[in-house]
Amino acid sequence: MRTFSLMLLTLFFGVAGWTNPVFGNEKASLRQPAYISNAYFSDKMVEQGDAVQPTSVVKSLQPRSRGVAGYFILDLVLTSTGSHHFKVNIIDHTGDKITDLDFPPVQANKNDTLPLYTAAGGLSGAFFPGLWFFKVYDQLDGGLWDHLGTFSIMMITPEAEKEAQAVQPKTL
Repeated sequence: MRTFSLMLLTLFFGVAGWTNPVFGNEKASLRQPAYISNAYFSDKMVEQGDAVQPTSVVKSLQPRSRGVAGYFILDLVLTSTGSHHFKVNIIDHTGDKITDLDFPPVQANKNDTLPLYTAAGGLSGAFFPGLWFFKVYDQLDGGLWDHLGTFSIMMITPEAEKEAQAVQPKTL
């Protein structure tokens, strides 16, 4: 009986030791090629020299059938060298993908001391009132797409925005 127990223990630790590298590598696979350090929405952008800057950060946007309803801005940290291709799936409240924001590839070199990148995309078209989702992806060197994060914003009419502001508590 004692020999049988020792064989079971040996078998258990042998299997645990065999699977340990599998589980250990799982942690390494969680490293992304880029991380989102900041994501926000703005209703206006202004040109300052040769750069474009948001003038405000908003928690909701007004839907418009024409023109730009607002902007989605991403600040990213590139943790892997190579060519990064960022894409944002825009999804409506029912879960249907409506369109993409597709950004041109950007190269992250080994000698970069600050691998920071900002991407901004205008939101135009027939956005109807409701919750909209923005799923951010990165493709490194033409490989698989890594999901970096999901963000959302409410598209609300001016009347609904005034009603929502009226019921919110005042901040100091």
